[in-house]
Amino acid sequence: MDLINLLRRVNRDHELKGVVLRNDNGSQFIAHRVRNFLRGSEVKQEFTHVATPEENAYIEAFHSILEREVIERNEFASYYEAKQTLQRFITHYNINRLHRSIGFVTPQQKWEATYQENAVYNTTILEEMSN
Repeated sequence: MDLINLLRRVNRDHELKGVVLRNDNGSQFIAHRVRNFLRGSEVKQEFTHVATPEENAYIEAFHSILEREVIERNEFASYYEAKQTLQRFITHYNINRLHRSIGFVTPQQKWEATYQENAVYNTTILEEMSN
């Protein structure tokens, strides 16, 4: 239910329709309730092969960066402190940190540009269909 609730919040804020969710074969992703939620939200699920982290390179790269820049550099006094530090890092990672792999922009900038491109494309298609 935690994963479904998280996906609901993401769907509310960003609309998941048409998104491809690539994940490993962990039980949280193969559970019937999760798969049904994703299907109902029109999210396509792709599964990596067992024992092939290279097939999910983006999240593996993120985990490597997270470990190097946060976990190895800090000793947390409490769960709360760790949670706060991780939340600040993720905000920084998505909103302020430039990423070479996406053209030296932030993930937020990339998301917004892609969202606008898709909106323009979908509007054009609708206009052509109505003519």
